[in-house]
Amino acid sequence: MPTERFSRVLPSGLAALAMSAALLAPAQGAAARHRLAKLPAAPAAEDLFVRILQSDNNFTYKGRQITTYWTTGRAVSVQVFHQPHDRSRIYYLDPENLHGRLLVSDGAQQWQYDPRSRELLHRHLSPGALDSDDLLSYTLLRTNYLLSVDPQPKTWVERKAWLVTIKRPGGRTLARRFWVDAGSGLILKREIYREDGKLVVTVAFSDVNFHPKPSVLSFDMAALAKTPGVRRVETRSATETPLVLTSVSAQLSGKAYAPPLLAGYRLVGATTTQVGGKPLLHLRYSDGLNLVSLFEQHRTLPQRPTRAPVGTRSIQIGGVRGHVSHHSSLTTLNWDTAALNVTLMGELSLDALRALATEAVRVR
Repeated sequence: MPTERFSRVLPSGLAALAMSAALLAPAQGAAARHRLAKLPAAPAAEDLFVRILQSDNNFTYKGRQITTYWTTGRAVSVQVFHQPHDRSRIYYLDPENLHGRLLVSDGAQQWQYDPRSRELLHRHLSPGALDSDDLLSYTLLRTNYLLSVDPQPKTWVERKAWLVTIKRPGGRTLARRFWVDAGSGLILKREIYREDGKLVVTVAFSDVNFHPKPSVLSFDMAALAKTPGVRRVETRSATETPLVLTSVSAQLSGKAYAPPLLAGYRLVGATTTQVGGKPLLHLRYSDGLNLVSLFEQHRTLPQRPTRAPVGTRSIQIGGVRGHVSHHSSLTTLNWDTAALNVTLMGELSLDALRALATEAVRVR
């Protein structure tokens, strides 16, 4: 899947909701007029999720995609061109301050171009640096949420789609809704709801084409790199080394905190890398729908509190004092233990993420 195959929202601009509504309205109107052909009985939710995970490696598509952050009134519009095997080209259309930005990846390398600075950033991607939605566990999803597939197909951007609804335990509130393309398994639209049932993020195609004209230059950045005035900058990414989960507790001189379960979230992946000359442990936890990251690193000065990250505010996390920051739908918490500085981040509400952090503080 693309920037949020299942839960990714790339990670994400200032645009009015009116613009987003105007762009989406034609698609909805066309969908309403589109006549549905007969389709077989609704597929099982498990079969649909298998198709979602496989869709990116099987199909080429191009379309306009709009991400709307309803709590802040921001919207970001991009043109997406995707080919199998992690080849993607994302061109930013709106808002104005992002217009013209370009993100191109072939799975092994990534280029980012900013037309204002005229810098073309290039870096090589290591397998550990790639977000892996394959960490998603259908078993965890079934265990922690209630899933249903609408028996009648819907339409979105004139495509037949199956509507998948995911609710929290007890069926009290919505967690997600997905419009899954009946032909390809691509998620045409997704809605993300916070714990109180309020819609917070919508990611939707306003148009999509599964037979775009091939363009050799779409993924070839050599011409752009040679354009007068464009400065190519080589950036180095720290290489993440995957770890066997049973060996995680031995990291950081045996001081690593890596419980297999964290308030209902299961440890599903771990990597280590070097940042600032010190090892950084990156743990990924999932409840089947949400993925959160826990970073641990030795404190530079154990006798003093770690300097608060820029743009954060103080917050109580269980019995310790920490700091919180927000960026779009991403929430980040940071705090100290006796030996480590710890950061927990995820696309969760502050209350939900603080509950996970409080559990981490308590059991440690």
